Amino acid sequence: MAINKNIKSRNNFFSIWEIIYWFIAALFMFFVFSNRHYDIHIRTNLSILLLIISFASARVCNKILIPKFLFKGKRGLFIYLLIFLIIISLWLISFALFIITLYSNIALPNTILPSFEDVIILLTGTYLISLLSSVFYFTKESYRSKEEKSIIEKEKNMLELKFKEVHLQLLKEQIHPHFIFNMMNNLYALVNESPTVSREVIVRLSDLLEYMLYECNAEKVELSKEVAFINNYIELEKIRHDDSFNVTTDFPKNVSGIKIAPLILFPFVENAFKHGLKQTNKDFISMKLEITSPRIQFSINNYKHDTVLAEHKTKKNKGLGLKNVQERLELLYQNRYDLQISRDKNLFEVKLKIVR
Repeated sequence: MAINKNIKSRNNFFSIWEIIYWFIAALFMFFVFSNRHYDIHIRTNLSILLLIISFASARVCNKILIPKFLFKGKRGLFIYLLIFLIIISLWLISFALFIITLYSNIALPNTILPSFEDVIILLTGTYLISLLSSVFYFTKESYRSKEEKSIIEKEKNMLELKFKEVHLQLLKEQIHPHFIFNMMNNLYALVNESPTVSREVIVRLSDLLEYMLYECNAEKVELSKEVAFINNYIELEKIRHDDSFNVTTDFPKNVSGIKIAPLILFPFVENAFKHGLKQTNKDFISMKLEITSPRIQFSINNYKHDTVLAEHKTKKNKGLGLKNVQERLELLYQNRYDLQISRDKNLFEVKLKIVR
């Protein structure tokens, strides 16, 4: 709608100048291109008829030939039709001169008729006026087309930005049900085993959900809060795994003033717990966070079981968290992050570098 309004307003603006142009062209045709020594009737009739032919030729060229052929890349056909238009207009001018000459011989027998040189001057003026009109039209339309493309490009960029925001919001919201689904499964397994532990899990889970619902709506959050969230999650997993809990963390104590996209690190942590602790002696998880301005470097390793690869092949929804976080990284930190995921025989390793 906005583009159409701009186009209409510009068309109205140029139509006023078009009227002015043809008014000035009429004056030129009468005072410059017609011989002042000739009878006023002949001068007037010649000027009017030639101006009409000039106007008609210019309109055909401007409204049909240029937009439908030249602007669409059909240059050969445009030149062919332009030559045809010149021939037709030349024929009309010759016919008009014949009619005026015939009229002058009958109605004004003593009037001096235009000479050959005068006819050449009139033809030159006629085609010059048409040519200038087409040049002005071509310049105007080229500028208008360029301006339209600029407006369309701006609106396209705005739509892409809005789409990016909506997509990002959807990706962020996908984390919540994915996380809750996993935790509900864990909680369900604990209910029958230990009601007391289950109550503690519910309390910790409510703290995690409070952070996700009220803190994660912002584009960036304090890294300290994100670290606290991960630590809280680790404590929650510790309740569930008991003696088999082999998890080490190396997080800096002072991370104040540093912000990061919410829950951008958490899916890697959750994935490590999901596949790295299978209640065996070999299981382990090791994670490290380093701050080297302006970079945030996060690495996490966990023992990879042979069954994990089979699970990924048999279950379509496996890896949803990792896929989600990769898409969010691309949207939030495009060209400002480096994510490396390696899978050795018994080791799954993630290294993430983010430039703030």
